Amino acid sequence: MKIVKVETESVSLPLDEPAFDSTARWSEFNFLLVKVYTDEGIVGLSDIAPLHGKEMDIFEKIILGKLEQKIIGEDPYNIERIWAKMVGFGSEAYALGRSGAIITASSAIDVALWDIISKSFNTPLYNLLGGKFRDSIELYASFMGQPSVERIKDFVRNGFRGVKVKVGFDVKRDLEYVEKLRDELGYDFKLMLDGNQGYTIEDAKFFAKKVEDFEISWFEEPLNVYNFKGLKSLSRSTIIPIALGENYYIINDFLKVMEENIAMIVQPDINHAGGLTQVRKISSLAESYDIKLAPHLHSIIGFMIGLHVLTASPNGYIAEYPVYGKKWNARDQILEKCLVIDNGAAKIVSRKGIGVEEKYFNL
Repeated sequence: MKIVKVETESVSLPLDEPAFDSTARWSEFNFLLVKVYTDEGIVGLSDIAPLHGKEMDIFEKIILGKLEQKIIGEDPYNIERIWAKMVGFGSEAYALGRSGAIITASSAIDVALWDIISKSFNTPLYNLLGGKFRDSIELYASFMGQPSVERIKDFVRNGFRGVKVKVGFDVKRDLEYVEKLRDELGYDFKLMLDGNQGYTIEDAKFFAKKVEDFEISWFEEPLNVYNFKGLKSLSRSTIIPIALGENYYIINDFLKVMEENIAMIVQPDINHAGGLTQVRKISSLAESYDIKLAPHLHSIIGFMIGLHVLTASPNGYIAEYPVYGKKWNARDQILEKCLVIDNGAAKIVSRKGIGVEEKYFNL
């Protein structure tokens, strides 16, 4: 089997209300759909998202202007060689480096190749990763902003075992919000807090100490993710586990926070962390350090990849289910064709590949 062509398609799905965190605000769910074709008629799919500033054209140029020429004629089974060719080493990587946009673009190709391989075996992707360690994956509702108590209550009532909300805005405001959630909703669900790198080290330490009694399952990206010294100091000052990973690339940064016992939960994003080829290695590394795996899952196909990884990984913890807007939107309509959600847990329904078909995007 040989790779013969790569295509991309830009998609924007409107949100019924703006989404926001401590650093950004957006009103559309933008993504790039990537399709890799083979001479045997098998097509692999992947996506790059979310692209808040509609940066789809940047990734199109990297994929079609640089990566496609490196992979045409390759056998998609040669996954490690293809990944190395795309990312490059030494002078080969001089122009675009080995992090940032080039890794994101390479990750998309990598995911599409895994889709091709698992389709060629006519089996779900998780079977290529070791089969089922678990039959279903616990979900948590990941909100964009600080939703009302009633909005969160809807998800808890429907069986979601965890909820994540945004902090990192203002310490006083954030403290009042977290206290309100626990006072009105109780403690029968996991509560995660995402700072999106919005705090200083001083504010993060103060805030963490104040919310320790509210049984916080993790404190995510409390400050600049490359402030390793500050993150280490924070992790030593609080009983709340620190969660990191959505803004790290390939395996090196993950190794740093594992070796130094900074993060107790790692959150690689398939879009940024080198595709499945690297994320499965990050998962195994985390397992060896007894660290929980809870991938950052905001793209559509990336979400499904995360479920496959969590299905097969012994240290798989919980899956992020992003909540955009007030209504069941187009993104959710695509996902409901790929999985079953029952009592706050997801089951993959695919019989082969990742389980996402191109026709699902014809909304």
